[in-house]
Amino acid sequence: MKTILLPGLDGTGLLFAKLTENFPECLETEVISYESLEGITYAEQGAELAKRFEDTDIYIVAESYSGRVAYEIYKLLGSRVKGIVFLASFISAPCLLSKLAGLLPVSFLSVNFLSNKLLYLFGFSLMGGQTLVYPVFASLQTANKRKLKLRLCNIAGLSKQQQVLACPVIYIRPSRDLLISASAVKYLASMCSSFSQVEIEGGHFIAQSNPVACAKVICNAFNVASALIKLNLKEDYNEQHIP
Repeated sequence: MKTILLPGLDGTGLLFAKLTENFPECLETEVISYESLEGITYAEQGAELAKRFEDTDIYIVAESYSGRVAYEIYKLLGSRVKGIVFLASFISAPCLLSKLAGLLPVSFLSVNFLSNKLLYLFGFSLMGGQTLVYPVFASLQTANKRKLKLRLCNIAGLSKQQQVLACPVIYIRPSRDLLISASAVKYLASMCSSFSQVEIEGGHFIAQSNPVACAKVICNAFNVASALIKLNLKEDYNEQHIP
């Protein structure tokens, strides 16, 4: 089983660096970059990745923007998805203002005095030190600006869905997330047959501000999923070979 890490709005995967440093070497991971995908919409991105992993059991870690991509992958791969960890993420409109995300100029995401202060406030809830914003701006600067704008439009166009996630779902909820509303988390929970929530101290960019705690939750969830796979394989073997 492979762990697939789907990035946030920047789409580069670069912001997973501190998180993956805290994974054990035995954990097979693949960090996805939307820069290399042809798909533009959530459905297209999900379909492209589902095609890539259609013959593999996967465990998905979806950060922020990518919650809906994880959902689209599950719709196509079903039981191949052994679990999902949502990192301060969403599958529907994350807040009321998100409907205006497509109107946000990409230039607003460039580093300057104002954007620096706003990112530290809304992204990190004024916790952990202002230097935390620097890697975020660095990753945004490497992103394809056209694709970045289209990802903002994808968020603005999010609507509610029908299919329930039947795999185990864990939601890592920052203690001070100013970007994801409680109603968005509640809706996600309602779309899962097995949902648990873990609160970790920090703001929206929780994998960047508290990577050790996030990595511990992810590794524990992966280990549980792996144990269940082994148990199911053992039961299948016994059914076939024990009269």
